[in-house]
Amino acid sequence: MKKGKVFGKHHVVLALMVLSLGAAVWLNMKFSSSEKYLGEATFVSDNDISSGEAIQTSAKVEKDTDYFETAKKDREKALAEAQELVEETLKSANASDKERETALKATTQLADRIEKANNIETLLKAKGFEKAVVVIGDNDISVVVKSEGVTTQQTLQIQDIVTAQTKIPLNNIKIITIK
Repeated sequence: MKKGKVFGKHHVVLALMVLSLGAAVWLNMKFSSSEKYLGEATFVSDNDISSGEAIQTSAKVEKDTDYFETAKKDREKALAEAQELVEETLKSANASDKERETALKATTQLADRIEKANNIETLLKAKGFEKAVVVIGDNDISVVVKSEGVTTQQTLQIQDIVTAQTKIPLNNIKIITIK
C-alpha cells in the first residue's frame, strides 16, 4: 500500500456494495405493503382509461366449492386413467412379466397415495377445516385448506396429521390457504 493513500479500490467497491444493499432494503420497505396478501392483484380498467383509476381485485376463488370439487374430480379422473392403462398392460399379450409387475406396483402406489390423501382430508375436517384437498407427490405433499389464514396451532395440527399418515418430513409439507 502506498504511503498517503487512505482508500484503495477494494474499499470503494465495498462501500458501493454496502450503499446498494441499503438502497435495496429501503426500496423493499417503501414498496412492500403489509396490507397486501399473497394472491391479491390490482389492474387498470380498460373501460375508463381517461380517469386513471385502478380497480383492486382479489385472487379469491369465486365459488370455493368449485375449486375443491374440481380438484377431487381431477384426482378421480387421473386414477381412472391410470387404472385403464394398467388394465390394458395386463391384458396385452405383448407385455412381459416385468411390465405387468411394474404396472401393478404403480397401481398399488397410486392407490396408497389416494388412500392417504383421503385419510388426511378426513382428519383435517375433523380438526375443523371445512374443506381440504391433499396432493401427495413422491417426496412432498401439498395441503390446500379453506381458511382466511392458518394459525400456528393449525399449522402444527396439519403437519402432525400429514407426518403421521405419510412419514413425509416437515420441510416437504406445503400448506396453501384459499379464502
